[in-house]
Amino acid sequence: MNRARAVAGSAVYWLLAPLVCLLVHWPAFHEWFRADDFAWLSLDQGVHSFHDVLVALFSPQAQGTIRPWSDRGFFMVGYAVFGLNPLPYRIVVFATQFANLALVTSIGRRLTGLRAAGVCAALLWSVNAASVQPLVWACVYNEVMCAFFLLLAFHFFLRHVETGARRYYVYQWIVFVLGFGAMEANVVYPALAVVYALFCARRYLWKTLAMVPVSIAYAVLHAAVASVPATGVYAPHWDFSMVRTLVTYWKWSLGPVYLLTPFHHVRHWQLGAGMVLLTLALGYFLFRQWQAGKRVAAFFLLWFPLLLAPELPLRDHVTEYYPFLALIGLCWLGGWGLAAGWHSGKAARAAAVALAAIYGLMATPCTVMLCRWNRDLTIRSLHLVEGVAGARQLHPDKAILLDGVDADLFWNAVFPGAFRLVGIDRVYLAGVDPSLREHPEWGQPDALVLAGDVTTRALANDEVEVYDVRGPRLRNITSAYARQPRERDLPRLIEAGDPLVAGFLGPEWYPIETNHRWMPRRATLRIGGPLHSGQSLHLRGNCTAEQLRDGPLTVTVTVDGFRLPPATVAATPFEAVFPLPDRLVGKPAIQVTIEVNRTVRPGSDVRDLGLAFGEIAVE
Repeated sequence: MNRARAVAGSAVYWLLAPLVCLLVHWPAFHEWFRADDFAWLSLDQGVHSFHDVLVALFSPQAQGTIRPWSDRGFFMVGYAVFGLNPLPYRIVVFATQFANLALVTSIGRRLTGLRAAGVCAALLWSVNAASVQPLVWACVYNEVMCAFFLLLAFHFFLRHVETGARRYYVYQWIVFVLGFGAMEANVVYPALAVVYALFCARRYLWKTLAMVPVSIAYAVLHAAVASVPATGVYAPHWDFSMVRTLVTYWKWSLGPVYLLTPFHHVRHWQLGAGMVLLTLALGYFLFRQWQAGKRVAAFFLLWFPLLLAPELPLRDHVTEYYPFLALIGLCWLGGWGLAAGWHSGKAARAAAVALAAIYGLMATPCTVMLCRWNRDLTIRSLHLVEGVAGARQLHPDKAILLDGVDADLFWNAVFPGAFRLVGIDRVYLAGVDPSLREHPEWGQPDALVLAGDVTTRALANDEVEVYDVRGPRLRNITSAYARQPRERDLPRLIEAGDPLVAGFLGPEWYPIETNHRWMPRRATLRIGGPLHSGQSLHLRGNCTAEQLRDGPLTVTVTVDGFRLPPATVAATPFEAVFPLPDRLVGKPAIQVTIEVNRTVRPGSDVRDLGLAFGEIAVE
């Protein structure tokens, strides 16, 4: 009987936090994919050799990140085995998080000496809104995996300190080095180990210091191969704004992110009062433990800024899930306080329960609301992709024009390339919501808009079908849309392999080949003029290796009779950029002549091939 009770108690001890985590984040298992997911899922399509695998895994991408395990490998293996079935991805994410919760529970118990402290810490972490995106958005799996490597390495270090066994020290090193493949935040692990050793295990300090040069070397190497952006939202700012960012993340860690709450009667001052009360309670408990000689409390607190250190310079990219890793330290401290209060008399127990209730009421409803929001967003993306796939089956030889695409659908399905991932091309927008232009650093939505003249020609030639995406199902509105007036503007992006824009290319061009066209030595086209000063004409395409054997090609461009400074093509693929004079700004149409200094006839081809074009754009 006693043994059965012990087994049941042990099961509750280890399963309580995962069950609460599953309950709070359950909508994740009803989600599809969105936004950056599609970029990572499409990596597998460019892999055709072992060299391609290495490039896909280790080349800097997405703001210069190099995450072969969490971003690249996770999606490449997942897509190769499971395709677009989201369930296996969710299982991997939650399995990793359950391992994290077990480590948080175990480490919390070891460092505080209270069995309940570890469970309380894991529960506090599970309901926090910072956990939403890492658990429900597949492309943020890097946070979950990074937490696993950090916690497991620290677990092995604690085991080494407890037992003196050398194997645990070796295990720690292996996990630490592998952690760099999950996320760059792994560089802070030596700092965590050093701080813990300073406070709690001085004799092991030199062993922790041995890891510092590895993190420094990684940071230097990473900076060398992936340059730090000087502008944009990812540009670092080493100034007082870092303090403001830290305060923001502190507020989001104790209360709801963005101060969101589904309870409309809750005022911001009430949220503020709750966060101040929790801050004072943590500070008081930390002070009491420090007085009692329990220095590990300071380690818990310092975990928070150390894990946030890589994110604090990103003043313009304050993101709700960045505190996910840093929260672990506060949860250990808070869980310890709750467990200690429960065993310290009626008054302390009542205070502990009240503080836990305040935290839970501020954090949990926001977490549940964000989980549902993310689920609804992915389902909208799924319905859009399925609807467009159905339209393509009905009209396999026609382009698809979408009307009514809002910002959520655009940034989470259209722009990230969801259609290309499922083999659907030639999908365009009838227009863009003005709000889409508020973030030019995210992308250029106008590049996907079908220009008025192109639309008019396509409708007249029965080359396009128009669908309204507003509502749960796509609705064909081609006839009604054809009767609507529209602007007579020319496209500022011409994809040479698109038959819809054939009327804007001169007669010199050769026929379409898959997704490109070859030009002879000289070719002409019409395109929309620049909208503002500083724009350029961008030529993107390919040429043959045979053409480059005699040196770079010279490309000259004439616009409305004005000859632009020539550019050279020394590699393939290429992009040649020609700044446009200000006198062309505002012109609805410009005449462009492109000329290359030599051509080639490869093999038995009787054509004089100049350049093969993918895109010609005014940007």
